[in-house]
Amino acid sequence: MLRLLVQQDLRQRFTGNVLGAAWAVLAPLLQLLVFALVFVHIFKARVPGLDERGYIAFLALGMWPWFAFSEAVARGTSGLTDNAGLLDKVAVSTWQVVAARVIAAFIVHGLGFLLVTLVLAAWQGQVSLGWWPLTLPAWAGMFVLALALAQIAAICNVFARDTQQILTYLLTAWMFLTPILYDSSLLPAAFEPWMRANPMAGLIAAIRDPLLWRNADTVLPWMSLLVAALALLLAWGMHRRFRPHVREFL
Repeated sequence: MLRLLVQQDLRQRFTGNVLGAAWAVLAPLLQLLVFALVFVHIFKARVPGLDERGYIAFLALGMWPWFAFSEAVARGTSGLTDNAGLLDKVAVSTWQVVAARVIAAFIVHGLGFLLVTLVLAAWQGQVSLGWWPLTLPAWAGMFVLALALAQIAAICNVFARDTQQILTYLLTAWMFLTPILYDSSLLPAAFEPWMRANPMAGLIAAIRDPLLWRNADTVLPWMSLLVAALALLLAWGMHRRFRPHVREFL
């Protein structure tokens, strides 16, 4: 059932588009180009130790995992309300309905990330592909965290439909508070406690540092992985607690 739900979500996402699944890469790429234009050529943003091209690689390796995470959470949040008719007629698990959207988002952006790293590796060797396997623990932790938050937000969205709108602003704020567009070394010392408490900061660094800096010190962000595991336990507890009432409110 989960496999069928994932296939259905992927078909619905690209059905009717002229370019089809190519938008999975084109849309984030266009957004990345906008950020690169604004931050590189207008604000003249730089990262210590990297030139202009290096900063674009720095930006891409941080933005693409964020695209996967944020879209998984956002689409998962509306998973139950969007599939109210299906849940009313078919005995399918509400957990699987949300999980299918999270899996689909990571499939799409995971393939896009792989393509981008190949391009960056060919572009004057900005990325070292030999370090790619070391990013897998961080990708797994990011998936678990996205699944947990999507499940929690989806349940909240059933009872309070403005959850999705609030979440959009929270995700935007979260992105700018995470060292994606800038390096954490540029932040004032007062922000250091937030960087330690922000699980996405550790996960993004664990994906970007091996590929860009060839640094294996951050590949296992234990605190971020622990937060993701605890969030998943909370999500499962909420799922079991509210499962009898979700269908009634839908």
